[in-house]
Amino acid sequence: MSLGNALLGLLSHGPMTGYDLKKLLDHPIGFFWAAQMSQIYRELNTLEEKGLVKSEIIPQEKRPDRKVYQLTKGGKETFLSWLNKFPDQLNEASRSRFLLRIFFSSKIKLDELAFEIKRYKKEMEEQLGYLNKVAQWIKDYSREKKLKKHAFYWNLIVKKEHKSIAAGTEWADECLQLIEQKKRKEKRI
Repeated sequence: MSLGNALLGLLSHGPMTGYDLKKLLDHPIGFFWAAQMSQIYRELNTLEEKGLVKSEIIPQEKRPDRKVYQLTKGGKETFLSWLNKFPDQLNEASRSRFLLRIFFSSKIKLDELAFEIKRYKKEMEEQLGYLNKVAQWIKDYSREKKLKKHAFYWNLIVKKEHKSIAAGTEWADECLQLIEQKKRKEKRI
């Protein structure tokens, strides 16, 4: 129920529409947790069926009615219970199609591999730009009294991701240097 827990956590800040939740999942959280609008609404329906959230339709003039969700007492308890139970293994295993391809790259040309690693490095640079926008968002929103206390924790995640991007970029640079060395060595043979 990971998406459900994320939604419960966001709703712990106050009532929101599905659209509001999507905006928060996209911007300040999007670099480490993503969800499609259809997944969000499907999960909200499940949470409502379980009695963890409740919704209210708010009529609007000249606009579609808004469906606003808020935590129930049970939803708050479920969220806090989940929050207080960190998993035994904190560094989750992942599947990387990119790394799997590198593993088998002896079957392709070095220039093709270098091209893909350069693409990876470009993506890291784009992520860094996005992360800088997130950091600015946190700074801007931390001026709001109700969000200020959360900014410290949000910044911890941004710092971790900054380090990951720096490490990824450094790795890509090293790989490109090694590929160039290998190409020069192969030319001599």
